[in-house]
Amino acid sequence: MRAISVAVIAAALAAWAQTPPPQKPYLSSDRRALTAPELRDAPEEWIDRSLQWAGDILSGYQPAIVEHPVRRAALIRLDDILHIESAPAKPLVQKFYRARIERAVAEIESTRVPGGMRIWKLYNHGWFVRTQSVSFAFDIVPGTRTPGFAVDPQVMERLADQADAMFISHMHGDHGSQVVTKMFLDRNKPVVGPEGLWKGQDIAGRMTFPKRSGSTLHSLKVQGGGRELKYIAYPGHQGRSVISNVHLVTTPEGLTVVQTGDQSGDEGPGSDFDWIAHVGRDHRVDILLPNCWTTDINRVARGVNPELILTGHENEMGHTVDHREDYTQTYNHLFGSRYPFIVMAWGESFHYNR
Repeated sequence: MRAISVAVIAAALAAWAQTPPPQKPYLSSDRRALTAPELRDAPEEWIDRSLQWAGDILSGYQPAIVEHPVRRAALIRLDDILHIESAPAKPLVQKFYRARIERAVAEIESTRVPGGMRIWKLYNHGWFVRTQSVSFAFDIVPGTRTPGFAVDPQVMERLADQADAMFISHMHGDHGSQVVTKMFLDRNKPVVGPEGLWKGQDIAGRMTFPKRSGSTLHSLKVQGGGRELKYIAYPGHQGRSVISNVHLVTTPEGLTVVQTGDQSGDEGPGSDFDWIAHVGRDHRVDILLPNCWTTDINRVARGVNPELILTGHENEMGHTVDHREDYTQTYNHLFGSRYPFIVMAWGESFHYNR
């Protein structure tokens, strides 16, 4: 019998996903039809043992383009835990999150990159990027506002010590933190954000607000040695009204990263897809850091044409449970993609070389 190609399977899966299924009693939302339903609660013993197991698996099987199957099993178990409605308030979940971020910051402090770049995935869509000559961050926040969840401010201070600059995509609290921004600015580390962010507040007067244009290349000088980052602030949006800068950043080594923030502009004439389609034509992009739920992630990938995709925004614990985008959905969205991709948990990192 003739084999069915991956592309055919992917097309069939996409078509099925676009057809609204009948509402089931176990579904909180049609958007979660292809993932296991969430629980209202679960035994503490199951949560504790599951978090320990998932943590050990992720430590033993590092992120890689050729993924070991047990990594996916661990991430799916995390989905199950993080989709308990009360998960953000559970001390076991809070301890797990904080420990992973604290471990990542300690790793950043001790890691030097002789070639290529290492990228750490922090909370939500926050990233830390390090090359031989420069370090920079995107959308760093300490965590959700649920009491007890966020990491200690001293951990964020240590992270600010390590970075040369930060880019903030847009106004939402799961992407931009005034507290963290002030830490960077107090260290004379530049912070680049979208026009109007925290308008009228003292902190805004110390930030950099670049022109949003796909044709304007900006330079950002960082402390020491005449180093600078080149970047473009593409005019992205979340929906129709919220501006969300899509930052393309190129290091002194010529490595380029694109982070999308909550880019999800509508389709149709004059939509953001018009300029997205030209990003990869105009620039060689090494890493694309998209929000996993963006409008047509595969179309975004074709426009940016990256060497590798690292997804973000899974399991934002400040969202209601039906909008905590899970790792399982990310795998579903990117099934059959011609671009290599890696799905990572909080605190994990990947070393990229061309």
